[in-house]
Amino acid sequence: MPNRYNDTHTDLLDQLTFYGASRRRFNLDMWCRAFGIKSPKEGGITGYEVKDLFKAGRHLDIAKYCVGDLRATKELLTYWENYIRFLP
Repeated sequence: MPNRYNDTHTDLLDQLTFYGASRRRFNLDMWCRAFGIKSPKEGGITGYEVKDLFKAGRHLDIAKYCVGDLRATKELLTYWENYIRFLP
């Protein structure tokens, strides 16, 4: 499917749900598990804990959690580009 914004931008959620045609919205953890990518949530931290980590001053743990999400998103994009992306 073409990108909604421009050719240099890929909204993975748009692509993986066919622009919302899928009735369920899955999260990064589910998409990673579905395609055999290590989920950043396996490290024990999820978005639900970030507020408490921040209050506890555990900023480095929050940064590591965010980097895990970035890595997983990059791997998911690479998987999508190599195996799912439709090019006319």
